Amino acid sequence: MIGRRVTAVLVVALACGGVSACTAEESEPTVISIGVAAAPSLSGAFTELIGIFEQENPDVRVHLELGRSHTIAEGLADRTDINVFASASEQAMTLALEQGTVTDTQVFARNHVVVAVPSGNPREVTGLADLSRPDLRVGLCELEAPCGQAADLLLGAAGVVTPDVDRDEGSRGLAARLADNELDVGLVYRTDVASSNGWVTLADVDERDRALIQATGMTRYVLARVPGGEDGPDAGAERAAAGAFRELVTSDRGRRALENAGLDALPD
Repeated sequence: MIGRRVTAVLVVALACGGVSACTAEESEPTVISIGVAAAPSLSGAFTELIGIFEQENPDVRVHLELGRSHTIAEGLADRTDINVFASASEQAMTLALEQGTVTDTQVFARNHVVVAVPSGNPREVTGLADLSRPDLRVGLCELEAPCGQAADLLLGAAGVVTPDVDRDEGSRGLAARLADNELDVGLVYRTDVASSNGWVTLADVDERDRALIQATGMTRYVLARVPGGEDGPDAGAERAAAGAFRELVTSDRGRRALENAGLDALPD
């Protein structure tokens, strides 16, 4: 079990240096902290996994920071409080690798942009082609964002040209605007539809559109160790805890959490 493994490693990593300390009858357990920086679309799954991890490892606190993958990657060189990076952009992870701020990278999940509408589908959207309708308020992510790049590839594959598009910096913002009926249709991550509590739903598209969404409207997520976060007297314990958390993400329980959040979990 991951909890037992990390506890054993932490005991070794935090072993006392002197005889008197080692023989003390009672000592306060050392609580360490690790930082996890992740794309916003991982919020639901990672919040669930952090709860599991902290319950099994009571001497470890995990702090979750959500942000755009490129922004996180660009700032990792100046951070000593991040131990794990989960990126929604392979380009962002490549940047971090080139800068030497991450190691041990692993693709662990996929997300898809889907045709999403407000609850009840009031404008009767039935497929990707409807995004070219001039009477609809269409929302897409900014092209710099992974969800915008996936949407652009999907629309290109479908041969759909959107005449007037309202761009948002991220999928979560688009989903919120769909829920508020500020938009009629948008291409958002499936995870944001799943977490909308029914305020945003999937349009019932045909088989061709479903195949295109699966094949081209995709973002791959990459997990990595951030050695720069392993600093100070607890460096060994932080390294062990961060490694155990990454193992949890890619375990069977981690895959279930990812799938519950609307992601496609990839095998080891």
